[in-house]
Amino acid sequence: MAEHVVVGGGIAATQAAETIRKLTKTDTVALVAEEERPFYLRPLLADFVARRIQEERLWRNFEATAAANNIRLVTGRKATGIDRGQQAVLLHDGTTLRYDKLLVATGVKPQPPDIPGVGLDRVAAFSSYVDALQMVRWVGDARNAVVIGRGLQGVELTRALRLCGLAVTMIVPDESPWFPALFQVKGELIEQALRERGVEVVPLDQPTELVEKDGRVAAVRTREGREFPADVVGFALDQRACTEFLVGSGISLADGVVVNGQLRSTDENVYAAGDVAQIEIEGKRHPLGYGWLRAMRQGEAAGRNMAGERVEVETGDETEAQALYGLSLLARWG
Repeated sequence: MAEHVVVGGGIAATQAAETIRKLTKTDTVALVAEEERPFYLRPLLADFVARRIQEERLWRNFEATAAANNIRLVTGRKATGIDRGQQAVLLHDGTTLRYDKLLVATGVKPQPPDIPGVGLDRVAAFSSYVDALQMVRWVGDARNAVVIGRGLQGVELTRALRLCGLAVTMIVPDESPWFPALFQVKGELIEQALRERGVEVVPLDQPTELVEKDGRVAAVRTREGREFPADVVGFALDQRACTEFLVGSGISLADGVVVNGQLRSTDENVYAAGDVAQIEIEGKRHPLGYGWLRAMRQGEAAGRNMAGERVEVETGDETEAQALYGLSLLARWG
């Protein structure tokens, strides 16, 4: 009987745990999640902020699925390290979980810029339920918002705040709020759509200071000498793979956990899936993060491989990326 441990609370983690259980009826499966109540639908966070859906629609009842399938849930616990010799995951409360096969599916976290005022009230990133809950509270009496960032999270947060009736400025450090180098979708198409919907897009600029008034953020000052009023500021900039607990383990880390086409790391008993996985095939590394569907498929593939199969994952499908992040994304404004 093998012992499987999955670290993470998103779709890659839950999909892997379910897949392992389907293929192995006697092995143990444990899932460790840092959040007290994980397993929610992150793609719906913007719609929750925009009041298009009720909060209950965010939650995937994985607790019931786990109970029905004998998957042990360890929630509200943070992984702080691994002991590869003992094949054990170390948790912040001093407990350990032994594994024969381990999956790292801890995702990524946004990195706010190191500028004055970043710790002010009504300033947050936008990647979790807690972030979305804060935004819901703040938009009630807000008039102006500034989104600093790019990509899917930046565009989705901009959409949410604009649908709440706020005047939104999007400050983009690049030429475009999108990533034309990664996807077939043209950046100018996204920018045009944002402008048509009343968003002020400010490319090629960066924040240098968040201005305070009465203990809250009041404005954003930029490198180019501009100042934009802001009752709410959201960051959607660079993201860092959540691999801190693997530092010093000897497992190869780059922008994430370096894995092969079967999602196996440089330790044959440790796998990674989702945004935290840095896939390297024939010496070529593929970019982190292709969204919800890809994380789900990687979770399934990792689960199958941990259960003894040999499954290769697909990487960098631009057609899929366009379907996920292109026209369907713009249609979400309707």
